[in-house]
Amino acid sequence: MNCIIVEDEPAAQSILEHNINLTPGLSCAGIFPDAMSAQAFLDHNKVDLIFLDINLPEMSGVSFLRSLVHPPQVIFTTAYPQYAIEGFDLEIVDFLLKPFSFERFSKAVNKAKDRFLTKGKQTVPPKITVKADRRIYQIEVEDILFVEACGDYVSIQLPGKKLVVHGTLKSWEERLDGDLFLKVHRTNLVNLRKIDHLEGNQVQIGTHKLPLSEAYKANLLERMIK
Repeated sequence: MNCIIVEDEPAAQSILEHNINLTPGLSCAGIFPDAMSAQAFLDHNKVDLIFLDINLPEMSGVSFLRSLVHPPQVIFTTAYPQYAIEGFDLEIVDFLLKPFSFERFSKAVNKAKDRFLTKGKQTVPPKITVKADRRIYQIEVEDILFVEACGDYVSIQLPGKKLVVHGTLKSWEERLDGDLFLKVHRTNLVNLRKIDHLEGNQVQIGTHKLPLSEAYKANLLERMIK
């Protein structure tokens, strides 16, 4: 796996580089002190993993990650645990709280390797972690009734509860299992197992009536009768 370090502290740069050199299957393609220089590199080079400091000059690590259209895997590094929570809605691999041990570093890297090896396979964990209302929730994927687009956010409808998180419907379509979840409208992604019935151009899930687009209707019917 190719990786880069985005970190403005020389001591932290050295520790990360040293740990990377000790890790089989991991190679450092560059070290950058700020987001702008890292972006200039990424414009012409592909990497699999970024070790990204949150507290960077000019642009924070969080803002930098949000600016990437197709971000690689990211492991946040920070001396401030209260900032690490911001990474959960960005689907980061892990965060390393400075100072961290080589053992903790290796654990984070192994998570990234596991994702890298399973990339392209439609797998979904039984539970996923999301950040909403300044809290971190762990939710069962099976419990999700539907996901609805709301501008730069999506709402995740659960039985008796709705969570609003930062993200796009497309990112959730990629994140959730395509065998279980299906897009039925440009604004909605539904859990096929939770559908009660279809009526006209509507999908009924419990007490919720969702729009069903003609463009997705045939595919939905085909999936329902399998």
